[in-house]
Amino acid sequence: MIVYLKAGTQLREHLKPDVDYYTRKVETPEGMTLKQILESIGVNPGFVAFAYTDGKMKNLEYIPNDGEKITLQPPVSGG
Repeated sequence: MIVYLKAGTQLREHLKPDVDYYTRKVETPEGMTLKQILESIGVNPGFVAFAYTDGKMKNLEYIPNDGEKITLQPPVSGG
């Protein structure tokens, strides 16, 4: 199964995009949660506050579908 993970800012640096500037194509077994997928590619799930796909927010226990494009959002920070 293939999913496309997309991120900006510092999270993008951890994601290491390969499709374009923001997107990484990940081949993974079916049934893995988003958290497990992140761990399998070396991205600490603590860097992701939530994700969204098809206009809906998802948590890290979400199990993506084949070909799905998922945008990752880092925790809010600032001063």
